[in-house]
Amino acid sequence: MRKRERRRKVKNTAQIKKENQRRIWEILRDGLPHTKQEATRITGLSPATCNTIFNELEQEGQVRGEKRRSGEVGRASVAYMLNQDYESFLCIGFELIQGRRSIFWRVLTATGQVLDQGRDCRERIACRDIEDKIEELKEKFPNLRAAAMGIPGVADKGWIRHCDLPEFDNVPVVEILEQTYHFPVHLENDMHYKVYGYYLKECSREDTVTILNYPSHVLPGMGTAVEGKVIKGWNQFAGMVGFLPYGVTREEQIEKLVPETYLPFLSKGAASVIPLLNPRILVFTGDLVKEEDIKKIWEYCARTVPEAYLPEFVWAPDMKEYYFAGMFERAIEEKWRTRQ
Repeated sequence: MRKRERRRKVKNTAQIKKENQRRIWEILRDGLPHTKQEATRITGLSPATCNTIFNELEQEGQVRGEKRRSGEVGRASVAYMLNQDYESFLCIGFELIQGRRSIFWRVLTATGQVLDQGRDCRERIACRDIEDKIEELKEKFPNLRAAAMGIPGVADKGWIRHCDLPEFDNVPVVEILEQTYHFPVHLENDMHYKVYGYYLKECSREDTVTILNYPSHVLPGMGTAVEGKVIKGWNQFAGMVGFLPYGVTREEQIEKLVPETYLPFLSKGAASVIPLLNPRILVFTGDLVKEEDIKKIWEYCARTVPEAYLPEFVWAPDMKEYYFAGMFERAIEEKWRTRQ
């Protein structure tokens, strides 16, 4: 066998092993005890493979096994659970809402138990403030394994671009944080996280869902998930609906994104994305959007889009839990992507 073929085979074997480890690890994320026999049945992996993986995860400290007996007699079996103390995951981000800057965070166990969360409102936020907050959380939770960071801007290969907070423009935040704290950091636009979290919590597997976010005094954003795959585009620019040709400059658009004059922009945005993306569900959020405006937006879209192709219109004023759900899953994925 040539060296290149041998290297490819070793890499593929390692990848398969990691995928199988994650399949079993995912079963345990419900926080309940599971036996090797259950894992074999659920995953379809062989008993020998499940046995090996459980033993490896237990040796690492990721899982704990305890003997349990069913009934008065019979052979005891070992039930495994994730070790809640082994690792934790950080979701962190910053945003500008109604002129107020803030840093927000949540620390979770692998099963989703919230260990810490909060929000700091500040006059100004710089990358150093994010570093200080992570430093504080890492001292409190030294077992942080991975982080997901959400931004109101473009996440371009670890750099922040076109951010609502201009002090973050052209900052290589992933490189800064990974070199400082030595755990992987996943950087993504806030709408990409929100639509992924919404899909995970509210949608069926085959759904296409789009979220339009129209906050006051900043450019709007959009996120779309198709069968669980978030559309990000070639360099993460997908969803930046503030750059649609509304016939005004972006500065003029921001001035008009107030309760009295925002509706034409949102209506045009919705009517534009429906033919392009054909979502089954179209979610509207942002502090500008009022429930009574949804009917007006539907009527505007119905002028150009045949009713049979109009999606279900949903008003969702609070996206917080969807945002954290999306970030949490990406942090989990980052752990497994970087696992050796």
